[in-house]
Amino acid sequence: MVRLNAAFGHYFWLVLTTFVLELSTTILLVDAQPSWNDEEDNSNLEYESAAAKRQRHNQAKAWHLRKIELWNGKIKLPVSPVTLMVLFFSLYYLYTSLFGGSSSGSGSSRNKKKVYCEASHILIMDHSKATKEKLLDYQRTIQSNVELFAKHAQKYSACASGKSKGGNLGKFGLGEMAPPFEKLCFDPNTPMQTTVGPVQTNFGWHLIYIHSRQLPAD
Repeated sequence: MVRLNAAFGHYFWLVLTTFVLELSTTILLVDAQPSWNDEEDNSNLEYESAAAKRQRHNQAKAWHLRKIELWNGKIKLPVSPVTLMVLFFSLYYLYTSLFGGSSSGSGSSRNKKKVYCEASHILIMDHSKATKEKLLDYQRTIQSNVELFAKHAQKYSACASGKSKGGNLGKFGLGEMAPPFEKLCFDPNTPMQTTVGPVQTNFGWHLIYIHSRQLPAD
């Protein structure tokens, strides 16, 4: 749930950027419509088919605003080069946001260890002080017992991971979780293999159990 929040945040900005670019393209298309002032040409247009009109208007546009045609017009795609470029860069940005980009690169980057954290959590979707105190009681009970942590997650956590995986979120990298949650997980002073927290995010209060991690400085 926390990871999806960050991913959809990136996706929102992608959709907004795409909308603005497409709106700009539409304005350019309106400006690109031809002007027919000759009376003879106007009379001919009355008998012009709809397909011919679309073809004429498409040819009057700048090349990067025209719909793509392949094999001498036998195959026509309902998109322009500008639309394809926007789609490509949007998908690339979304991929790098979710998965950390491509594994290829220079030899030095390939040799670097991947930064990650593997953790479980218990989420109670409430921001009250009473909920924080309740989680502190859970923390004192669980301590370093990972099996007990999983049982508490199954019983009390509001996150779907609690019921299906005992609260286990799997491995995640930087930028994938809510900032307070991520800060605690990647803090070198935060101990592993014990219950830490509570930490508050926009979802509520969390207890965290860090199974393993690789920090940037390690």
